[in-house]
Amino acid sequence: MTQTLLRVLAVLIGFRGVGNLLKRFGTGSGLVVFGRLLPRETLLAPLLGVGMLLYAYGLWTRRAWALPLGVAYALFATANLVLFPVVTGLPPGITMPMYSVYIVAGIAMSWGAVVLLQAARTSR
Repeated sequence: MTQTLLRVLAVLIGFRGVGNLLKRFGTGSGLVVFGRLLPRETLLAPLLGVGMLLYAYGLWTRRAWALPLGVAYALFATANLVLFPVVTGLPPGITMPMYSVYIVAGIAMSWGAVVLLQAARTSR
């Protein structure tokens, strides 16, 4: 069960990484860094995309080096999720209760991957 969940999270994080790689070509909005929405053209998005793909591979294969990468990603994602409505503000039509669901899902997925990877590494 743990391996299956890790692989599902690896695929989801991998898709997110591809999205960041392609932001410069108009996929979605810009990259959020510490609550601030940056323009699509930022070079940080493809760099983060590569890091996320590397992390997704580490999750899929349950590599030890993926654990610190996962903690860093989870901290970064949590900061962005919490700071975005404060620094940038919610887009029109998005309410705080709606955004709260997104926050909970984002935090659960990013930290859940770390916990599952640690459990998988410990049980080997």
